[in-house]
Order: sequence, then C-alpha cells, then structure tokens
Amino acid sequence: MAEPLAAIDEQSQRLETLQKVLVKESQALLANDWASIQALAAQKIQLFREISALESQRQGQSASPAQLLRRQQALAQVARHNQQNGASIQALGRFQQEAWQILFGPENKLYGYAGRIENDKSGHRLGSA
Repeated sequence: MAEPLAAIDEQSQRLETLQKVLVKESQALLANDWASIQALAAQKIQLFREISALESQRQGQSASPAQLLRRQQALAQVARHNQQNGASIQALGRFQQEAWQILFGPENKLYGYAGRIENDKSGHRLGSA
C-alpha cells in the first residue's frame, strides 16, 4: 500500500487514470461499442475501489497546496466526464425507448430502469410471474 504522505499523490494518479477511462467510455458510447463499454466499466469499478482505499489512508494526512490542487482538479474532471457520460447513456435509453414505441406500438410495454413495466398500474416486475 501507499506510504501516508504519498497517498494523495497515488489517489490523484488514479483519478487522472479514471478521467482517461471516462474519455474512452465517452468515445465508446458514441461509437456504440458495447464490448469496450463493458471492459471500461470493469476498469472504473477497480479504480473506484483503489481511490476509496487511498481516501481512507489520505484522511488526516497533511498535503501541500500543489498536491491538494492536483487532486481537486482531477476530481473536477472526473465529475464532469462522468456527468457527460451519464447524460449520454440517458439519451441513448430514451432514444431506444422511443424507437421501440414507434416500431412496435404502445401496446408493447417496456420495462424501465427499476425492472417494472412503465406506465402500468399492475407493477409486474421483470423476471417475476
């Protein structure tokens, strides 16, 4: 594991790596490259775990203003890219739902994100009888 004073530097490095992964994810979303998106999701999960572990090490440790600035800038970039990718995923989902309705009509109901048929009072869940 990281030495106490190096934890913020390692965390900043992981955040910068995560930012690069999010840029690749954005490109994969635009290209409809779902195989790459799945691989990138696994990378993101691993990086989140590492960043979280480093956060617990970093807390209570002193850091220079330059180290804090690097970490803050990396966090801001990660947040911005993550928000953009989330918006892209939501837009793709809406587009697919609208296309389904156009192709198959409103009588073929869709399952929403919660696994329930949308606009249906019965609440039938996906995978339940």
